[in-house]
Amino acid sequence: MARYESPYDPASAPKDLEHIRYEKKGHVAYVTIDRPHVRNALHTYAYLELRSCWRDIAADPGIYVAILTGTGPAFCAGRDVKFLAAHQREGKRTPHEDPNSPVYHWGGGGMPQDIKLEKPLICALNGFAVGVGLNLALQCQLRVMADDAWIGDQHTNVGRLGSPHEMYAALPRTIAAYLTLCNGRLDAEECLRSNIVNKVVPRDKVLAAAEELAEMVCRSAPLAAQGAVRMYRLTGAFSESLTSYARYLDQEIAESDDGAEGARAFTEKRPPVWSMR
Repeated sequence: MARYESPYDPASAPKDLEHIRYEKKGHVAYVTIDRPHVRNALHTYAYLELRSCWRDIAADPGIYVAILTGTGPAFCAGRDVKFLAAHQREGKRTPHEDPNSPVYHWGGGGMPQDIKLEKPLICALNGFAVGVGLNLALQCQLRVMADDAWIGDQHTNVGRLGSPHEMYAALPRTIAAYLTLCNGRLDAEECLRSNIVNKVVPRDKVLAAAEELAEMVCRSAPLAAQGAVRMYRLTGAFSESLTSYARYLDQEIAESDDGAEGARAFTEKRPPVWSMR
């Protein structure tokens, strides 16, 4: 666990972010995905801003817990498929597919694997979470969900694999299979019954409910809470080789004709025509 042997410089906190809102109140950090015009879908620049927030949260000894949420009616619609399609049209890999990119080695939900973030994370699911958005929510130990929100995967619907191993590690396997293979979705009540979220509340109460949990976390000894987070991650962990294999499969599928067709069909708002190539 981090014991903050190196001094933390408050001036190093991220500022003037374009795609993420980041603020601190007392011992709580607030990370808000702020791209409502694309339903908070994530592209490379949003990922990089998230990275700077996670790094600061990990480093700041005054932050005990963080709340993650989104702006507008969506929590996160996954990766920005139009951004992905634009790269494919130009015959380029997206930064997530380029081994030389700083975001290549990230976890599927926007959590950089090179940042040791052991502080409790609370997800305030203000709206639907799809694909990478769901992976990001599952990286949080505690989750509060709006009563009209839902979760889904949708990767295979656009000719991608995504990070199904993360869902198989965090969710009941039959539910993970339903989401990944059938492009199914679960509403808030189903998520509560399946123990995917801790609480379901009206949409306008989501942040307040998350703050109540944050207050409870802040009453715990910070190092003890971080130890609990570390054990949470270890007991639900998957091997590095599994992550590498998932990335290899996703890359192989992305570079297929069907991978390109899925992104094109999404941007053109039509059903995809699969060629099995």
